[in-house]
Amino acid sequence: MTAKALGSRKARLLTWKEIEPWQRDNEFILTGYRHASSSFSRSIKTNIWSHLIGAAQFLVGLVNFIRLRSFAGEAGSRSSDIVAVSVYHLCVVVCFVLSTIFHTFADHSAGMHRFGNELDHLGIVLVMWGTGVSGVHFAFYCQPGLQMLYHVALTATAIGCGVFTMRPKFRQPTYRTMRFLMYCFLGSSLFAPVLHGWSRFGLAALDDMMGLKSFLGLALINFSGAALYAARIPERWFPGTFDLLGQSHNLMHILVFTGALAS
Repeated sequence: MTAKALGSRKARLLTWKEIEPWQRDNEFILTGYRHASSSFSRSIKTNIWSHLIGAAQFLVGLVNFIRLRSFAGEAGSRSSDIVAVSVYHLCVVVCFVLSTIFHTFADHSAGMHRFGNELDHLGIVLVMWGTGVSGVHFAFYCQPGLQMLYHVALTATAIGCGVFTMRPKFRQPTYRTMRFLMYCFLGSSLFAPVLHGWSRFGLAALDDMMGLKSFLGLALINFSGAALYAARIPERWFPGTFDLLGQSHNLMHILVFTGALAS
């Protein structure tokens, strides 16, 4: 086989039946796969760029936020406020970067695919933890004891979920629903301090302190993205139609990015 023919063969996108077993994740995506050892897959360019741009945008936003807060010297503003907001922004940046790394090198090799998949899942846990601890800081602004209690509880829950993500079985496509349920469990734990704050201060006061409406909007958007991913909608209904764009994984990334911006 000539070098030209070999190059042409490797440039051709593969079908579901032609790819390696470790590359298989969604049987409703029928075409658009790259050969193993490619740098990235065309079918996930949307996933790569949505999170790469998001990481850069949140990093710039964090730097600008810290600069403005430092120069403004607003009365009543505490360094812990800057830390709380910075933790959330950094978690979003790290989550987006880890996801970008995974999708960029997902077709490199089986080992790289497994490692990147672990990083991708850990990033999800990290951003949920960052959302929780920053929200708790403002929800119980004048109750350091309650802040500590919920920070420890959320951290312990996130660590447990993080350890679970390192299990080899967790990364398998058949555990997609289990991943969804685990993230729902971690996400629902974020509502414990919200419900506590609601009963203690009332909805209006809690919204003023922690931006309750933004928090609920973020939760709804992220849940919608996770549900689409777990159910593999819309490609489940129209196999082969959304192979390159519009599949559930694309939609999940776009919704996560949108939710982070809206918060």
